Amino acid sequence: MASVSLKNLNKFFGNTLVVNNVSVDIADGEFLVFVGPSGCGKTTTLRMVAGLESISDGEIQIRDRTVNHLPPGARDVAMVFQNYALYSHMTVGKNLGFALKARRFDDDDIKKRVLRVAKMLDLEEMLDRKPRQLSGGQRQRVALGRAIVRNPQVFLMDEPLSNLDALLRLQTRKELIELTGELKSTVIYVTHDQVEAMTMGHRLAVMNEGEVVQLDTPENIYNQPSSRFVAEFIGSPPMNFLNMEINEKNGKKFLKNDSLVLPVPDSMKKLCENAVIMGFRPNEIELVSQGGISGTVSVVESLGAEKLVYLKLGVNTISILVPSEEKIKSGENLQFNLRPEALHLFNYSNQRRITSNRND
Repeated sequence: MASVSLKNLNKFFGNTLVVNNVSVDIADGEFLVFVGPSGCGKTTTLRMVAGLESISDGEIQIRDRTVNHLPPGARDVAMVFQNYALYSHMTVGKNLGFALKARRFDDDDIKKRVLRVAKMLDLEEMLDRKPRQLSGGQRQRVALGRAIVRNPQVFLMDEPLSNLDALLRLQTRKELIELTGELKSTVIYVTHDQVEAMTMGHRLAVMNEGEVVQLDTPENIYNQPSSRFVAEFIGSPPMNFLNMEINEKNGKKFLKNDSLVLPVPDSMKKLCENAVIMGFRPNEIELVSQGGISGTVSVVESLGAEKLVYLKLGVNTISILVPSEEKIKSGENLQFNLRPEALHLFNYSNQRRITSNRND
């Protein structure tokens, strides 16, 4: 396997900048996920690494070799697509061995590699079937196997699970994590599904409007989002946000809006803003019988082990997660507390995270 380095990548389509100054170093054996909403530039970035899109500016290195002007076949990468891209007239065995045959590998070597990968992916009984005789999960495993059989330096995966149903996606995701771990593969993975990104990636590159807006481990991105966009995009259900004024009384600072007043967290005592965006996650609340923040229940959604409850707080609506055994009905009043350490504050003007006693 190999390390990959993306240095100041830019991509224009006409006058439109779709990838903006992307710089990411991916270690040998790392599973890096580009995650973001549709149209953010993540697939275009992946296709530039594969050589399927030209680079407007910047440099791509694979194992310390600049590959900007190399054709896809000379980069020693394998790409797995969203739509499987299998040859419908070929059997599973021939699909698996096609790339090797095109590279003029010996027939015995092809057979050995195909059988090894088929066993790895539990496809041994399907080698003589055509793609139309397979389920979606089986076809996706064939697409993965076709990439694995080549033993490339880097695997590039473009939303490979998005065509699967929920249960099959969960199963295939687990298999893919185990498989790439066993192979010690360098993987660059693209998805719009933040749950998929959080569970699979060693690190996430969160993209928005062509830029990597945060690059870190899933845990750090979840706990310390760099901006309101990241905080809202990463995490399910999404983070709640309220516009708050900063008031001071008797030397103490408070966060205040039309429906609640909270002390400014100790780590933010030197906050010099007049107004901020306050965020907190739905699971970071504690229901109380009295003395808490009061809201009116508008909708209750059962999620099995939990309930997602929507509360009206003045002109705002927030969501909270509560245990399923809580007896809650639409129209009733609930009271809850918010721990100061659970609050995330964002600059009102640029929506960047406000960290301990200073503004980003």
